[in-house]
Amino acid sequence: MKFTDDMAAAFPKRNPLPDVLRHALQFMEEHGCVQTRRDGVRYMTVYPEPEYDDVTANAFHVPDPAATAGWTHRDDPEVNDRLVIFLRTGGDGSWAGLWLDDDGHQRIVHVGSGSGSVMLCVLTENMEDLLRLLAIGYAELCWPDDFQRTPAEVFEEHCDDEDDDTPPPLLFQDYVEGTLGLSIPERASEIVSSTVSMDDPESRDPFWNWIKRLQDQ
Repeated sequence: MKFTDDMAAAFPKRNPLPDVLRHALQFMEEHGCVQTRRDGVRYMTVYPEPEYDDVTANAFHVPDPAATAGWTHRDDPEVNDRLVIFLRTGGDGSWAGLWLDDDGHQRIVHVGSGSGSVMLCVLTENMEDLLRLLAIGYAELCWPDDFQRTPAEVFEEHCDDEDDDTPPPLLFQDYVEGTLGLSIPERASEIVSSTVSMDDPESRDPFWNWIKRLQDQ
């Protein structure tokens, strides 16, 4: 089975894989962006060149319901179907997922690892903005302090002379701009207006409050 089909099959009917992401995944799969780990697990980045896997931590994975249960602390499909974790955002173990909010809208949310990133909030309001965010070209999307800077500025600050710069995902950028007709900003802050930490005592972020209520019950 194709990777995109595996992805789509793993999303619950109540909270399905959005068509705009499915079409993007199909395009990238056709251009060789799916890789396989030594243990047989498949994943997809926005780069068709395998050697670029070493310079990006962002990767699509087939959702695992256990990942959702680890956050909701529930074994209840009515609850867990609302959160599908599918996009790794950092080498620290942070992820993004698709969340069905109280009004039935699908929103992209971030769940930080806690040992590295502590960002826990709505990341983008829709899938189109997530694709725009990925097209900017950050090596990781789990560090909100980097959102005010371009990927090149982040690399300049954090890397030494022996590190390889993360190249822009040109194929994916062409798809987002040419096929989807979406603009790609220079910085993540032009898409992500605010972020919240899991350590904050309170928040107005709806996803933060949903998770905290579940975990506190």
